[in-house]
Amino acid sequence: MNSPSHPGAAGFVLPEPGDTLDLRMDDGALIRAVRHGNPSGPRVVLSHGNGFASDSYFPFWQHMLERFDLVLFDVRNCGRNPFHAIEPHDYPRFARDNVTVHAAIREAWGARTTVGVFHSMSAIAALLAVIEDTWHWDALVLFDPPVAPPEGNPLRDQLLAEGALARNAAKVRANRFSDPGELVDLYRSLPKFQRIRNGVAELNARSTLRHDPVSGEWLLCCPGQMEAGLYTGVASLPIWEEASPPSRPLLVVGSDPEPDDAPKTARCCAGFCETHGIDYTFVPGTTHLLQLEEPEQCFALLDGFLAANGITG
Repeated sequence: MNSPSHPGAAGFVLPEPGDTLDLRMDDGALIRAVRHGNPSGPRVVLSHGNGFASDSYFPFWQHMLERFDLVLFDVRNCGRNPFHAIEPHDYPRFARDNVTVHAAIREAWGARTTVGVFHSMSAIAALLAVIEDTWHWDALVLFDPPVAPPEGNPLRDQLLAEGALARNAAKVRANRFSDPGELVDLYRSLPKFQRIRNGVAELNARSTLRHDPVSGEWLLCCPGQMEAGLYTGVASLPIWEEASPPSRPLLVVGSDPEPDDAPKTARCCAGFCETHGIDYTFVPGTTHLLQLEEPEQCFALLDGFLAANGITG
């Protein structure tokens, strides 16, 4: 969030970045990358899902600080970034931004083995770049990307129906709060937040709000109306149809597909990886916010995959 010490919540006090890089996209949007961890280690570049910010994932990325050169960046209009414009705020734009961010980080902080670690929205942007032949990461670990199956696959309608519910809720969500605690209370009422670790709701509120000194209110960095379209925007992306066996290490870590009430992303991830020969695993007992529900297990899977591919800190 937007306070000097960046406090999170009970038990979560985020470290100050070791370095900060302000990057201008080709349309003038600013994306701020921040550097943590071990500058001598392999580089991990991490971003977030819709309605979150990279700082929201501290319960997960804190496990990288000792061994990895960790770079966080928020998707345009989110988190640490100033608001730029309502449009374009879509997956093709995010994929192009990722290419710019990767190149700028490499130029500013040196070339080294670089792993992209992305969840949901940012994972879709990474996959979209891959099918467009932009393999700029040495390896990718993607958490529960909501890849839409093609027409005729029964999972497609289920995924899009779930996305439509999230879209409609985002459209009517309040964008202004008198205090971050109001947003925390909202999160606690949502089913998708029921399994997250204690303190994550507070952490996410502080990571996705900015204080408006004129009104004295707290405003969502990314208004719900902008967030909304991304939940169903996956329907038009050709990722499932155009993907092929990856030419570099790629792991998809899904939420648990086995329960009857599993998020539709879980079964879509499993089917997508089986179709295209992509390494896949899932974390038992988790939903779409798996990195915030079982951060230690998620990190262990990431770490094991990197070690198996010769990337160790």
